[in-house]
Amino acid sequence: MIHFPLGAVTRRLTALARTLKRWRAEHASVADAAAVINLYRLRWLAPLVALINALHVLVLVLGLQLHGQQYVGVALSWRTGLLLAHLAMGLTMLACSVAARHAAASRLRAWLPDATAAVGMLFAIVIVTLDQLVTPNVTPFLISCLLIGVIFYRRPLPAGLMYLAAFTAYYFALSLTQSNPEQLLSNRLNGVTAGILGWALTILLWRNFSTITRQQRQLAEVNAALQDRQTELEHMTKRDGLTGLFNRRTFVELTERELARARRQGGATALLLLDLDFFKGINDTQGHPAGDAVLRHVAALLANTVRGTDLVGRLGGDEFIVLLSNTTSAAAHLVAEKLRRRIAAHPAVWQESTIATSVSVGLSATAADQPASFESLYSDADMALYEAKRLGRDQVV
Repeated sequence: MIHFPLGAVTRRLTALARTLKRWRAEHASVADAAAVINLYRLRWLAPLVALINALHVLVLVLGLQLHGQQYVGVALSWRTGLLLAHLAMGLTMLACSVAARHAAASRLRAWLPDATAAVGMLFAIVIVTLDQLVTPNVTPFLISCLLIGVIFYRRPLPAGLMYLAAFTAYYFALSLTQSNPEQLLSNRLNGVTAGILGWALTILLWRNFSTITRQQRQLAEVNAALQDRQTELEHMTKRDGLTGLFNRRTFVELTERELARARRQGGATALLLLDLDFFKGINDTQGHPAGDAVLRHVAALLANTVRGTDLVGRLGGDEFIVLLSNTTSAAAHLVAEKLRRRIAAHPAVWQESTIATSVSVGLSATAADQPASFESLYSDADMALYEAKRLGRDQVV
């Protein structure tokens, strides 16, 4: 008695079901990409096939005109049938080509290549059936099976059903015109071979296309993630982690570039150095998280108040710095007063309470005809800030 290991069979069936389910998901994920490529290929393949049909029509017409008296009976039926078949196929291919050029944004995109492939195989069967009147040749059916398998990316199951339907039609159509039993059997076997080869090509090319397309997408996702990470790292190296403003090193670099530009083109530049008043008391009484909330709040007020061309940075602690390009000392004083009043009028919110604060501002500026370095501007602004603190804070010096 033979015992079947039921557990092993069940595991194999389960693994097969999982594989098929995974393949279905993979196939669905690349279906749109395959439809786009199929439509593109159809645009140039259909006119090419129509041209080949036109050449056949031309040859058949010339043959009938030159040797019309010699074609009678079966020969005449064969030539006339081929003429009509190639003419109809050529016109159909031209219609498919026109439809393909207008199907990119419609539902035709998905099924037009399949419909064209099915119609092409149908015409191949008609031509082969007509050929049996004078020759056992089945080359058109073989070419159509292989060509469709190579040209179009199609899912294995629908492709297999199409090949099965085509062979069924081919099997019965041959008997209409081929009366030799041995030749009929040979042609049918050749048709089986052509269908299997076409389907095998479809499966291999589809799996290859599916794998490559998904790998390309994964690679694109990885590259996008790396690009995002690189952007994030660049942001981290240039920005203050708490406030998002420029850090000291980046602010100095950008300021030196702006001052160099001002020296070349001639322009006034102003520097504001801001220090929060009694900030240590906020940290001591309400905690460092509250102090961080105040710093973020003030940073947002500064960034939203100045122009987009101005630079705002955090030097560290509770010190901020602002570079006003193309700004005179008088205009910079107005901006500094605006910043001071806005910070005083908009307390920070922390845990359902508000934290009022004020800021002292030191201002230094250079005229268009008196270029200065960052070090000199910073030194002057720092002394002005010290004076603002000495005079009682919450003011601009």
